[in-house]
Amino acid sequence: MAVCIALVCSVVFCLEISGYIGNEELGVKSGTMQFEPWRFITFMFVHDGIWHLLTNLICLILAGFIAWELRIRSSAFLAVFVGVGIVTVAPAVLLPIPYTFVGASVGVAGLFGAVSVEFRRYGLPALPIFVIFVLALSAPLATDFGSVAAVVEAFMHLFALMLGAVLALWYRAGKVLVR
Repeated sequence: MAVCIALVCSVVFCLEISGYIGNEELGVKSGTMQFEPWRFITFMFVHDGIWHLLTNLICLILAGFIAWELRIRSSAFLAVFVGVGIVTVAPAVLLPIPYTFVGASVGVAGLFGAVSVEFRRYGLPALPIFVIFVLALSAPLATDFGSVAAVVEAFMHLFALMLGAVLALWYRAGKVLVR
């Protein structure tokens, strides 16, 4: 599933750099969401440049590899990626500042939260791995400290990470109760 998502992101990026579409057309943008709700999905496949795309693709493939090793179903992988992406960016519609959110990183952060919970199944400590993800996702604060955009971006990524972990815990609790 990670390869499919990465492929869609790459194709959309090729369309972006060739001028067929722009992130303003597909990203979550202030003032347009009530008229163009598909942007809640399309923003995850649009990126702000080659480094943004490459970073997200590397993290997506890493999350996909970990999910594959942990035998997480493709449907669960996709549900976490899309669901966490939508829930994370939905409150941003209420922000009083002009913005356009793009990128797969909130979905990927949700995936990292979900897989970190599953590490316990293999005797690996989940907390240190979760802390590493938190530090990596809060990196924008270190590079652009004081910027409202950096604070919002870091908060969204950390919220997505925690939401992914909560979803995985909820799923595991449901499986235990059903048995």
